[in-house]
Amino acid sequence: MWCSPALGWLDTGSTAAPEEPTAEPDPSPKWRVLIVDNDPDVHAATCAALEGQMLFERPLVFMHAFSGDEARALLLREHDLAMVLIDVVSERTSSGLELVDFIRHSAGLRNTRIVLRTGQPGQVPDLETLLRYDINDYRTKAELTRDRLLAMVVTAVRSYKQLCAVHASAYHDPLVDLPNRSHFIERIHDGERRAMEDYILALIDIDDFSATNDMMGHHFGDRLLERVARCLEAALPAGVLLARLGADTFAVLGSVAQVQPRRLLECVHQPLLVDGVPHKVSLTCGYVLLPKEPQAGADLIKDATIALKRAKRDHRGQHLQYADQMGTEARARAVLLSQLREAIEKRQLFLVYQPQLNLDTQQLTGLEALLRWRTEDDRFIPPDQFIPVAEHSGLILALGQWVLDTACATMRDLLDTGVAPLRMAVNVSPVQLQDPGFFALVRTALADNGLQGRHLELEITESVAALPTQLLDSTLGALRAEGISIAIDDFGTGYSSLSYLERLPLDRIKIDRSFTRQLGDPHGARIAEMVAELGRKLGLTVLAEGIEDAGAWQALRAMGYQEGQGYHIARPMDKPALVHWLQHHPQRLQAA
Repeated sequence: MWCSPALGWLDTGSTAAPEEPTAEPDPSPKWRVLIVDNDPDVHAATCAALEGQMLFERPLVFMHAFSGDEARALLLREHDLAMVLIDVVSERTSSGLELVDFIRHSAGLRNTRIVLRTGQPGQVPDLETLLRYDINDYRTKAELTRDRLLAMVVTAVRSYKQLCAVHASAYHDPLVDLPNRSHFIERIHDGERRAMEDYILALIDIDDFSATNDMMGHHFGDRLLERVARCLEAALPAGVLLARLGADTFAVLGSVAQVQPRRLLECVHQPLLVDGVPHKVSLTCGYVLLPKEPQAGADLIKDATIALKRAKRDHRGQHLQYADQMGTEARARAVLLSQLREAIEKRQLFLVYQPQLNLDTQQLTGLEALLRWRTEDDRFIPPDQFIPVAEHSGLILALGQWVLDTACATMRDLLDTGVAPLRMAVNVSPVQLQDPGFFALVRTALADNGLQGRHLELEITESVAALPTQLLDSTLGALRAEGISIAIDDFGTGYSSLSYLERLPLDRIKIDRSFTRQLGDPHGARIAEMVAELGRKLGLTVLAEGIEDAGAWQALRAMGYQEGQGYHIARPMDKPALVHWLQHHPQRLQAA
């Protein structure tokens, strides 16, 4: 048994400290016990009573504090204390219960066992206090004979050992050998009780990790997580908390001087060698600077998450700091999501249909099914507001299936009444395309309504080009094999590379209405001409959206556009109005 000189006997000014041992201390693991008492004799007696004891194959090491202030300073430095023996009331330790509160909350020592001692039997804390502070035992100094003291220490150390084992299991991620989400959140909650000025909480996410997992297998994904964890660990100085917060998301908590988001992203600048295979990795980071005043840990993590999601959406591969405006927008999206769920339940969403015509023959070629939302007070919520919310929340899967089923049922009715066009066009989200069951859902919708694949066209946006190539090609290829046509919607507003047009199995390009409206401008007209030429070279039909007057119709037709839709042809209509329009639609429309 060794009384640690480095952390131990403090000079009281009136009592000399024991002579320090000349031998180096044993570097093997020890059970560390802190004694807090203003009486040096108590310290000496405790050491003497337990001299030479080995508990669970480890020796005891005692540290000593003669006042509450000395104890607090030591507690903030130590993170592996098995036991603290505290004099409940003494002139120099103030209230023992204040120190207990400091141990549990400020120092964050949850597993450390606490034993209270006093020379006055009438000062026993009540049961509620013992439970609230998780106090292991309470004894008067007169009770603590050598045998009783040993039994008390054995019990406390055994309890500490068991709690550490449970803590290690519950708070550790064995895959990446880092603290897990529970540990990180607990550390944040501990920080709520004191301001952590000039601290930063950062979340780092691996870009396209799900796609890598799907293509390379989960074993490769696990090894990739390990490699990223080690890179992040190497990029952070000692004392910074790094944890795995989610499937492919890591969390960092440290001072601004220690945590530099750009450096964290650059730690994977070179391809990582995973199972002998070089793999290029991109990380995205969202972070929040901790305020001067203590703030709830859950709120801090939420703010960092908002910044991360915004970065993933608009600044992939970069870092983004949380701003209050992001929180305002996030709350607005949350409100809109709640309203959208209610609108779906109350059947406030419905479909309208806009005709598509052949610009040469003026004959009806197709209909586009468009989703609309009208509130109880007769307001319309624009699709560009609620569709992104539905996509982000996952609601788009059920909503998209309803749109597909409803549009197919309408097509069936039009066929039965003899006024159906060649096809019904339905918009499809990238989220739907990534659903493994999407192809089966499309086939079921067709079969349930007695339709063939040629009766359906699926409109996708340029953003699908960012999806994994193998997934996209296989899904679209299977759909076209069923006779379903594929169109790129809102062409010219999204993905910058045109290489995907040659790669994807497509039938039609729909130029966005913003270019149609710019036909009077030389620059806008050139873009429209280029898209028409691109369609001819790729063998794709080109359809113009937003035709609002006869002049636009004539200009687009002259450029080589085969089809079009817009207010000059017909506005979007609900099903009854559509049937009436189709029944009374003249065989040929005048372009002039």
